[in-house]
Amino acid sequence: MEVKNYNHIIPSEDFDIIFIEKKYTNENIIKSSVLFFEINELKITIKFELTKDSIIDEDSFLFIPETNLLFYSGNIEWCVFDLKNKSIIRNEEATQLPYIERRNNVILIFDDLYVECTNLKGETIDKVPVDPPTESIDYDDRIEFNSSIFGKQILKLKIQP
Repeated sequence: MEVKNYNHIIPSEDFDIIFIEKKYTNENIIKSSVLFFEINELKITIKFELTKDSIIDEDSFLFIPETNLLFYSGNIEWCVFDLKNKSIIRNEEATQLPYIERRNNVILIFDDLYVECTNLKGETIDKVPVDPPTESIDYDDRIEFNSSIFGKQILKLKIQP
């Protein structure tokens, strides 16, 4: 994985996916970044069109080898790229700088106002509202959050039978 950043918009030629960042009302798209990703026989380039304050590096991404999905954390959004089919399968709003992590066979997306759990295909298992500061206790099958506004929230980490 390699990221190349530009301080201007580059032409939209020869890219497998072109991604235009969500932006606040008073912002403009003024620059580009390109992700070059290669693993085994899979080779893909993604162009990002970004606002002034956006920064992309390798830490912005989480690759899931079992499904060839690439999770991306942007300024006010997160998304999932299907690298095999060269498409965007999810593009979700976030409050600011969501954090994405893999925990065993699920993906957790932590935002200031919610936490979502997806399977390795990017499909939602559960989503709960939270508010900072939020305390949490981790279990094998759930995470319990306790926040001042929403109270106790339980995020399921497995699909219940």
